[in-house]
Amino acid sequence: MASKSTFKYPFPEPGTFDRNRMKRLVEDNYLLNRSAVNPDTDKLTYYLQKELSGNITEAESGTFSLKWKIPDNWLVRHGRLSRLNGEVLVDFAEHPMYLWTHSISFKGEIKREDLIQNHIYSDPNRPNEFMYHYMHGYKENIRTWGFSVPHSLIESMSDDSYYVDIDADLDNNNTLKIVDTEIQGELEDTIFIMAHTCHPGMVSDGIACIAVGNEIFHALKAKGKTRYSYRFIYGPEYWGGAAWLDKSEPSEVNKLKYGIFLDMLSTHETLGFQDSAFPDSRIDRITLNVMKSHTNTYLHKDYRKLWGNDETFYNGPGFHIPTIGIGRGMHREYHYNTDDLSNMSLYNMEDSCWVLMRIIEVFETDYVPLLQYNGPLYLSRYGLFLDPYQNREGYDALEKMQILANGKKSCFEIAEECGVDFFFVRNFFDRLIELGLSEKNSDYETHGYDNDHE
Repeated sequence: MASKSTFKYPFPEPGTFDRNRMKRLVEDNYLLNRSAVNPDTDKLTYYLQKELSGNITEAESGTFSLKWKIPDNWLVRHGRLSRLNGEVLVDFAEHPMYLWTHSISFKGEIKREDLIQNHIYSDPNRPNEFMYHYMHGYKENIRTWGFSVPHSLIESMSDDSYYVDIDADLDNNNTLKIVDTEIQGELEDTIFIMAHTCHPGMVSDGIACIAVGNEIFHALKAKGKTRYSYRFIYGPEYWGGAAWLDKSEPSEVNKLKYGIFLDMLSTHETLGFQDSAFPDSRIDRITLNVMKSHTNTYLHKDYRKLWGNDETFYNGPGFHIPTIGIGRGMHREYHYNTDDLSNMSLYNMEDSCWVLMRIIEVFETDYVPLLQYNGPLYLSRYGLFLDPYQNREGYDALEKMQILANGKKSCFEIAEECGVDFFFVRNFFDRLIELGLSEKNSDYETHGYDNDHE
């Protein structure tokens, strides 16, 4: 019995998660022009609705959800930058990040100086790549257009004039859409998992995290029965969180007890998490225990210091739902066209699934043990003795675990107080139950520990 982990790092049994399904979801959708309100984003939403048998919540462009105004609908038919001889230099059809978010229609010749100074975005430090120009998506009154291009292209542009042909609508003729689905458990208390549907042409920034979330959905569905209920919510960042909370029935929102926002899970960086706004909450503490016990190394950041996203709404005023973020560290490809399939790690996506399922399993299997004996147990008689020279941490913990098992503390709380892996503690008390030396406190099964953030 090891005190660090009773699971083999980093993967569970083969077949638990489907890499091909994750890859297919990303490949089918990442090149869609996924701005906040957009027919292409709608395509992804309907794709997920079919995949999850989900529900769609809508908020009209130009209306308010909480204190956030829903952005305009952006429909792009085409967008090209050409030489006057007809040679196409940049074509939106090849990659959606070529066009600035919320670019409006423009057709005509433009002088090189005006084009480069006012309508071109590039990074001289990375001359063969181009960046995501998203800022105008957050500025409702901006009406302009532009291209994001490799800086090497600018250096090759020596003509006096160029031809621009952008055909796009920016209006209120659509709705922002969020897809969600629920797995009903024995309790109405709900743990929810989120990722965002926006960010065109990028893999790790959003859509790969949806693929990870979907594997958690399928894994939980395969269980057939869960203690907690689970909800999966996917929508455009920020506005999706605002709209779902604003449009949902208060009774549904009140069921939400803990949340997890997923970000950047397909990169090659170290996995980690950021605290919720309530770092003493149960989900914060469980995640820390799992990260310490089941990863070789991990990042731990304060609230919104790893990646800031929709968790701000659920943690925020009027809701106060402890919502953590799980993601990987800053990566070189962030907001560049190189955040693509070639830099997607299916290994790390599966690893992320594994850690998420360990967190969920703590919630699902924690209980309060009731010892049926007095005094310290004669461990070697029951095959539970640990050699202190081989496992000092476990040896020291076993006695303290028994002392703390007062019929009020759960396995997780005992593990937390002893500074050891939850599964080490739970497996010990599971074995005592098998031997008739302990029981489960039925009060815990009925009432739980779900209101520690209120």
